Amino acid sequence: MVKLAALASIAGLAGGVVAQSAVYGQCGGIGWTGPTTCVSGSTCVYSNDYYSQCIPSTQVTTTTSKTTTKATTTSSTTTLKTTTTTTKTTTAAASTSAASSFILAGDSTVTNDKGWGGAFCSQVSAKTCTNFAHSGTTTVTFKSLGDWAKLITAVKAASKPCYVLIQFGHNDQKVLTTSEFQNNLQNMGKEIQAISGAYPVFVTSLSRRGFSSGKVSDSLEAWMVYTRAAANAIGAKYIELLQISIAYLNGIGETAAHKMDYESGDSTHLNACGAKVFARMVGDLLVRKPVVAQASIKTDSSLTSSIDNKKSVC
Repeated sequence: MVKLAALASIAGLAGGVVAQSAVYGQCGGIGWTGPTTCVSGSTCVYSNDYYSQCIPSTQVTTTTSKTTTKATTTSSTTTLKTTTTTTKTTTAAASTSAASSFILAGDSTVTNDKGWGGAFCSQVSAKTCTNFAHSGTTTVTFKSLGDWAKLITAVKAASKPCYVLIQFGHNDQKVLTTSEFQNNLQNMGKEIQAISGAYPVFVTSLSRRGFSSGKVSDSLEAWMVYTRAAANAIGAKYIELLQISIAYLNGIGETAAHKMDYESGDSTHLNACGAKVFARMVGDLLVRKPVVAQASIKTDSSLTSSIDNKKSVC
């Protein structure tokens, strides 16, 4: 297991002291007011207009530049015009077609009654959507209790292309090592990929809403990292729900964040308003990555704007 930095480091510069984002921390995006540089050994990498992240330099895909020089001659001077074109590269194959169906797998934070899954299917998805999330499960027990077998049957019968959203971590962190967790996710993803027209999409864990000194106390960073690693290992897509939900919660503050609690004292699960907010966040991330075309997701410009601008709606 790797040891991950939880706080931004401080770098002294001649003009003062400038905070830098830790490895895997946010370093940019619309509305971002934190550090925009990364600690030594990592690079700020664009993910979408709303999120850039500090990635270890060894994992950064190098962009290529093509420079063309054109000489233009007049009667008295020769002018050189140089045009540089930069190509942005990605590590996983892009698929931006409209979904025909969505199927969800996960723990209680994805369920219909305590998570964002039910709201996603009923309020956000523009396509057929089925939620198999099961409270208390891990990447092990979701299979041993029979939920995975039911999901696979449903995926085979679903309209294609079918996108299977997979979010685990909250319970896995209590009983599994990160390497076991990654391996389990990879096996799940491979089973989905073996079904023609089906695509796994890994979702990093929804943030809990515990706060310390006015900021979210995050305990899921390592599980985010290994969720991403699982996706990259099999060439699947993933969306960064953990970091985006943390940024939103920090933006609206502790009091507003607890207005989304399932019940008093439960800062992990969601009430109906909280489910609506994070289901919309998932839908917008799927379009912005991009994983699916906009036609797959219902629009709600007012709610999207509130989330983007970190305004409380509950």
